[in-house]
Amino acid sequence: MPFVAAGLILLLVRGVVVGSAVPHGEAPRLHVEVDPQPVAGRPLDVLITVDVPATVRVRYADTVIEEIAQVMHVSLLAEAGEWPLEIEAEDAAGRVGRDSRLLAAAWPPLPRLDLPSAITVGDPLLLRLTWGAAPGREPRLEVADAFLELDGERQVSVRRGDELLSLRPVPLASVPGGLTVRGVVRDELGGVHDVHGSVVLTANPNPVQELNVQASVMAVITPEGRELEARTLAEAFDAVGPMPRWDRPFIVPVEGRHTSAFGLPRRYVAGGRVSYHLGHDIAAPTGTPIVATNDGVVRVAGMYPIKGGLVVIDHGFGLSSLYFHQSALAVAVGEVVERGQVIGYVGSTGLSTGPHLYWEMRLDGVPTAPLAWVDRTWPGEAPASAQAAD
Repeated sequence: MPFVAAGLILLLVRGVVVGSAVPHGEAPRLHVEVDPQPVAGRPLDVLITVDVPATVRVRYADTVIEEIAQVMHVSLLAEAGEWPLEIEAEDAAGRVGRDSRLLAAAWPPLPRLDLPSAITVGDPLLLRLTWGAAPGREPRLEVADAFLELDGERQVSVRRGDELLSLRPVPLASVPGGLTVRGVVRDELGGVHDVHGSVVLTANPNPVQELNVQASVMAVITPEGRELEARTLAEAFDAVGPMPRWDRPFIVPVEGRHTSAFGLPRRYVAGGRVSYHLGHDIAAPTGTPIVATNDGVVRVAGMYPIKGGLVVIDHGFGLSSLYFHQSALAVAVGEVVERGQVIGYVGSTGLSTGPHLYWEMRLDGVPTAPLAWVDRTWPGEAPASAQAAD
């Protein structure tokens, strides 16, 4: 009997020992570090720390990873959309600690430049930066900021939805060659994405014209007249608003015969200095109506010694249109005008040898080719007729 009793006591002791090998307590505790705002298509790093060695399982999208560890680093690929990140840690006793969170990832914006391949000196240059997602890559991170650079200099631009526009003049005196363009977008998470492009600038192809204007006609040019008109135009250009006032294609302001194009090098008198024709001449009978090339506000309306009957319209975004040599004016300073509205009448006032309209289009006060705007909402776009045909 003592032997039997001793055996029972040994079994009871062993039972206590075996029972104490199955500990009671909490499941493993996890600490998880992960970027709460991952970017689709980019690495998603997860650092997992467990308070005891455990079998760690990670589930994300279509990926499952399992590893015995106490500290575990996992590098995943962030998937677009909302996906749960689920982590389990199972200890030797089968107790499981869990961590789960929903991660939302979007694709970074994809910047694109829309530029002409080449322009001639004097042409207006439209820089267009757009951004979006590549096909099948939605959703997309929002764009917090964007800007354009031309030859390393940041440009004044206007943002419209998912595009940024900048209009730049290319003065007639510019040296032919290449212009570099850079577009930059910054997403809502601070990521910077840029794109580069270039535009070839070609030389003015026109030969020098010899006008041989009579001295009696040139007599209207006086220092006082030049100063008055220069001051008047400078004030008008300074008043141009920052936002575009137009949303329709530009039109030719008068019906007539196109006689002298923009950018022609010319001498007014034999042996005189070469100057450029900064506008576009359209000959028409005196009294022919002249209309606004597009919507805007009248900044100048009056008679001047050299430019004659002059109207200047502010179209916003640095753009002005100018109409010289009018016989009579039909608008007043400060008047809001619409595209096609009569603003005056053809004449031969000021420095002029016959009835015609001298028409200019200026960006930031710099002359640009007027016909480059006609039938286009923005220079460089396909004509409105071609857009309609598409």
